[in-house]
Amino acid sequence: MSDGRQLNFLEKAIRIIPGYKGYKAKEERRDNDALFRSMLASKIEGLLAVATSGLANLKGPAALDAAGGFDRLTKKLEKAADKVRFAARGYKGWFDMHKVKENELDKLYEFDCALTEEVENMQVDFEALGAAVDSGSDIKKKLDVAITGLDDFIHRVEGRSALMVDLQNNTPID
Repeated sequence: MSDGRQLNFLEKAIRIIPGYKGYKAKEERRDNDALFRSMLASKIEGLLAVATSGLANLKGPAALDAAGGFDRLTKKLEKAADKVRFAARGYKGWFDMHKVKENELDKLYEFDCALTEEVENMQVDFEALGAAVDSGSDIKKKLDVAITGLDDFIHRVEGRSALMVDLQNNTPID
């Protein structure tokens, strides 16, 4: 404190409480995890807009044939966005029994980054579906590809919870 100013609460806590600095870093990672998941859910909701506009652009008999598939697709997109948005957080609080270690947080981060790549792959599938709607051909085929990719994504997101379980005690971390 050579500059003569008073320390704020955070600066005092960092100096006084052992481990507080590391705790604060973990809290920031937890906040970043929530922001990341929110961004990913927004990207999925963007795909929902593509799907609904695709359905709106269908005309004639193609609209009747594909309406059920587009309905399934939009419901699955909503489910995927909710699963990502409300997924378990990557860190527990100060007084919790099980502490998430840095390497566990790193694994969770890698997993979430892979989810981002999958959303980008789904975006390609949805663009192909939009092109099929515009041309009026191969709509069912492209719809099936989009639904399959989305099912795989949902399955992968559901596997995220496996990273959030303490295997030794078999108790959920979140």
